[in-house]
Amino acid sequence: MEKENDMYVKQIIIITLAMLTIACKEKTEHKMEYQISYTVTTTAPEEYPIEVHIGYLLDQNKNLICGMPKVGTEQSGWEYDGSAGGQGGSVIPHHLNLTYVAYAEKKFYEVDAPLPADKIEAAFKKGYDHEEYNGDIVHNSYEYFTVGAAPGGVIVVWLSGTFNRIEICRLQAKEVVVSPDDFYDNPHQHTQEQFFDRLFEITVSDSIKADIASKGIPYGRWEKYRERFKYRFVMQPYDEKDHFTLNYYTYFNGELDELLQKELNKHAYYDKAAPYKCKFIFTKYSTEIIFNDQEMFEIFGMFKKKYPNKPIDVIIKPTFNYDSMEVFVKCEEKKIALKNYKVRGVWGG
Repeated sequence: MEKENDMYVKQIIIITLAMLTIACKEKTEHKMEYQISYTVTTTAPEEYPIEVHIGYLLDQNKNLICGMPKVGTEQSGWEYDGSAGGQGGSVIPHHLNLTYVAYAEKKFYEVDAPLPADKIEAAFKKGYDHEEYNGDIVHNSYEYFTVGAAPGGVIVVWLSGTFNRIEICRLQAKEVVVSPDDFYDNPHQHTQEQFFDRLFEITVSDSIKADIASKGIPYGRWEKYRERFKYRFVMQPYDEKDHFTLNYYTYFNGELDELLQKELNKHAYYDKAAPYKCKFIFTKYSTEIIFNDQEMFEIFGMFKKKYPNKPIDVIIKPTFNYDSMEVFVKCEEKKIALKNYKVRGVWGG
């Protein structure tokens, strides 16, 4: 009887310890779920620089999270996060206010709008998988909250981390008037026109000045970049043993993806913006290909119109000895060879 009591006590202790372990684990996981930390940055197309005048992020109670970073002229490129200026937060932003100058347009813009807080929170909670250089797979959360400003008051918000970047929303800024005296020290008492003309000369490249003079600013380009297509990349090797092992995709809309082996093995189609720059890693070789925006949108758009809801294959075909790469786009039975892409190199062997 005493032995049975001892066994009963032991069982109670084991069950209690197990319940405590589960409770602690749940508590830890719940706590980790809300450990959000991000740096705030701004960016702009490389050809069309901007500069922040003033701005801020607010939380759900309209309390200040942080200001928008003022780091001088920003033109990092649509696919990059821009310079950090010591601003960031650890709570979900619910509202964005930003006033900035667009030097190529000679205008000030302001956006004052709510943010999709539920979508932002879901993205932080979901995170993403990343393969380290040693081959280990780690689960990360996003580190940057980036606001991009393109001509015409186009505002795009992304969350980004290591080789991963997702679009959160698209907002619209409106043109506003800001005195040069409020924007910067103005010892020469420049008028607004003089201010715009002077900064246009300083910040905009000569080639873009010439383009603006002859063709104007390409309003609508960054809206078009956001169009999505259902497609996948397919490798067509002459050695049947070769295949994709790890791919990195940068899209024209500024998003980035890292496709690990487990995702590549699915051979799945994804709704994504057109590819801009992609690195493909095979079993022995790797390559990087830069796509032409006009060519990709022309062919993707044609297939989307001719074959609605039909997926598209982008075929990567190594040439003999992997000297270079041929690229084709195929939908249903129609196959088109790309002509305007650039192979930056082929490495390995």
